[in-house]
Amino acid sequence: CHAVRPIKELGQKSAVAPIIRENINRLEAQIASQPADTTGQTSLLKSILAKFTVRDLAYILGLSGIFVGIIMFGAAVYYLIVDPVRLRRQVVQRLQASQKTYEYQAKLFREEQQAKETPIMSFLEKAVGKVMRANIQRYLLQADIFWTPGKFLTLAAFLGTIGFILGFIWNQNWLWGLGLALIIELGVFLYLRQQRNRKSTMFEAQMPDAMQLLARSLRAGHTLPSAIELLSQEGSPPLANEMRIAFDQQRFGLSMAEALIQMTDRVNSRDLQYFVTAVLIQAETGGNLTEVMEKIGQLIRDRLNFKAKVKGLTAEGRFSALILVILPIVMFFVILLINPDYGMALVQEELGHKLLLAGCISMLLGCFAMYKLIKSVET
Repeated sequence: CHAVRPIKELGQKSAVAPIIRENINRLEAQIASQPADTTGQTSLLKSILAKFTVRDLAYILGLSGIFVGIIMFGAAVYYLIVDPVRLRRQVVQRLQASQKTYEYQAKLFREEQQAKETPIMSFLEKAVGKVMRANIQRYLLQADIFWTPGKFLTLAAFLGTIGFILGFIWNQNWLWGLGLALIIELGVFLYLRQQRNRKSTMFEAQMPDAMQLLARSLRAGHTLPSAIELLSQEGSPPLANEMRIAFDQQRFGLSMAEALIQMTDRVNSRDLQYFVTAVLIQAETGGNLTEVMEKIGQLIRDRLNFKAKVKGLTAEGRFSALILVILPIVMFFVILLINPDYGMALVQEELGHKLLLAGCISMLLGCFAMYKLIKSVET
């Protein structure tokens, strides 16, 4: 309309005013008949959305959710698995490239100070006494378990409590709870003993070769500390670890004799005691330490060979002990399959419970007696 107005004013002043006026009126009528489309984009969007159903919208939202979920899952896998593994690999490579250090004593001291702040651990440590606490600490060191006695006793007490609760719930009898708690406690200390024996067995198996390496190093002109350092570098755990600890203690100011004596506290090995005793005597009286190392190595090798022969001779007794332990358990389940009513009397009746408890205690005593007999023959 604004564009037509100047033309209209011109038509009023010209000679052909009626013709121009008629054309202008017709043009204004056509413009007026067409509605102004100021919301063209909105109308287009509404028309597009009108073609989609609720099902199509749900499908699009579902695909979007799956896509976002895949991205989030990938990010979680990277940050929780891939990145920690990569960092751990880098740390391992750096540790392997650098010199290994063993700071377990500092770790034990720090954990001991933290344990003193825990009332339960402090109470248990005071309850067992200093002598028992020292024995437990030595057993833990000999098993390569770097815990404080309070932490170990707390775990044992917790497992025993769980066993008592389960036994009492199962049969509504405190004797069953007490029996199960004692079995769990016994299992905890047997595990500690097994780890201790495992370390000492591996250590003693490495002793003959270690004595030969020490003898060759001493014959080549090395001192005893440098020979022990070479053994810690060339050997394999657990002997290499203990030798490294002894060398680090000597380097930090402790005497070699004291470092070796502390090694006997960390390893339950009679062969190691032979070695430490020989070194201490040689340091006091003098002599050829190379020959002493060679003789100790040969003595340990002969002792291990003899022990292996005795173990072979006692294999029949150990197998018989295993059969005697397994046979009652197998027969109990066989009876349950053949005659369930007869077997369930031991489980359902109160007298049967007492018989089962007495049988378990008798089996444990028998196992202990057979173990002592076999160990007495082997040693």
